[in-house]
Amino acid sequence: MNTLVRQQQGFSIIELMLAFVIGLTVAGSALQLMISNSRSARVNEYIATAQGNGRHSLYIMSRELRRAGFRSDVYTAPTPPFYTGNCQGVSVCTHDGGGTSSDQIAIQYEPQVDPTTGFRSDCAGGLVPEGALTADVYYVAPDAANNNISTLFCLGYDPVSETPRAPGRPLAIVEGVERIQAIYGIGPTGSTEINQYVSASAVNKWQDVRGIRISVLVSGGEPSRVFDQRVRNYNVLNSGTLSFDDRSPRYIYSTAVRLNNTGLIL
Repeated sequence: MNTLVRQQQGFSIIELMLAFVIGLTVAGSALQLMISNSRSARVNEYIATAQGNGRHSLYIMSRELRRAGFRSDVYTAPTPPFYTGNCQGVSVCTHDGGGTSSDQIAIQYEPQVDPTTGFRSDCAGGLVPEGALTADVYYVAPDAANNNISTLFCLGYDPVSETPRAPGRPLAIVEGVERIQAIYGIGPTGSTEINQYVSASAVNKWQDVRGIRISVLVSGGEPSRVFDQRVRNYNVLNSGTLSFDDRSPRYIYSTAVRLNNTGLIL
């Protein structure tokens, strides 16, 4: 019995310390892996959201732009594809923001009956009488109802009265859109060719606009904390260098749209 007791021994202090260090190393590695995976997931989520914002905003605007200038009566005098009357507190609704500020685009066309709702309506849901035109005004502004996140809005105007259609409330379309820039493709009267692209202020006759190139600068909407804070520079459609000193990377998406209902002569 005494022999058995003498043969039973515990761990030495060195063995305990070694086991403790190994345990800490394994636990630390597992914790670091969890943190890294969590950060990667947040990075991927932010990038995916920003990319979705860019693609979705261009999809919506491209679809609307293809309606520009449309009239159901083919014998009606051609309609300018963009509305240039008063709206949004400015004398020319479709205008350059100036420098790196956002442009504003007012698409003018005759809405058709929506098969889902059975009504003719503008981009914000305002009802449009049969045969009448709407001017769907797209612009960027902070959304007071959503933490002042920079958002793409649309508001429908009556080109005759130069006032918003009832209910007169802008519709928030895509959050995270921080800038819109547009240039307009123009060509000779009676031709479908595009000779050059110019800013809105350089367009002399809107009926000569054959196409449009638009670019959007987008982010993930909510401020990010997973990226390093540093200065990031962007140039949206050659509008100038735009700098941000924060943790949110941004992305530029661009597209060109051919206008189907311009360059027509009766």
